[in-house]
Amino acid sequence: MTIRVAIADDHPVVLAGLEHSLAGADGIQLVGGCSNSTELVELVGAQRVDVVVTDFSMEGGRYGDGIAMLRFLDRRFPHLKLVVFTGVESPQVMRSIQDCGVLAILAKSDDYDFLAPAIRHAYERKPFLSPSVQKLLEEFESQADGASQVRLTKRETEVLRMLAEGMSIQDIGARVGRSRKTVSSQKSSAMKKLGLSRDADLFRYAVDSGLVQSSQSSRGAVEAAPGEE
Repeated sequence: MTIRVAIADDHPVVLAGLEHSLAGADGIQLVGGCSNSTELVELVGAQRVDVVVTDFSMEGGRYGDGIAMLRFLDRRFPHLKLVVFTGVESPQVMRSIQDCGVLAILAKSDDYDFLAPAIRHAYERKPFLSPSVQKLLEEFESQADGASQVRLTKRETEVLRMLAEGMSIQDIGARVGRSRKTVSSQKSSAMKKLGLSRDADLFRYAVDSGLVQSSQSSRGAVEAAPGEE
């Protein structure tokens, strides 16, 4: 059995490190390296790839980065297994990554020796967390209070993400095929669950939780139009 792997990171040194780490890995074949989501989608669409190892934050790609990119890959290539290799040190972001169905997460601060085992686990659809990620999540769970354990529905999360990206409630309704009233209700429900009262707080939550990346923040903080509360 040979696992065909694609890697993606926007830092050439990191990309080279990943390539070097996989060079002698038994049963793993590197099919290509990418520096953004555009190159990654083109590669996966053109060749058979079993597992993608991708950075979480990569600017400049047509398909975004972070949670948006992970969800896109899951929709477009449902057979694909994902390993996220990230320097982000937020437990909320880690949970958001897991909520996308990603089973294997590696911290860039951990040894590259964990890369091949993570790929094999992902290929077999088994969970794998590198030591730093495991420690981060365990500490988060031990310190968590009720508010931090709030779980939004898939549609509530989708609405918050698009709001944080600068879309209006009317635009969101048109994109997802829901009425303005329904979208507004989903926004209000999510904010109530999270204990948020202002749209500015919603935007900060979206960034902190990984719903949107700082590379998307240039679109501006969420500002609801009159009557959209």
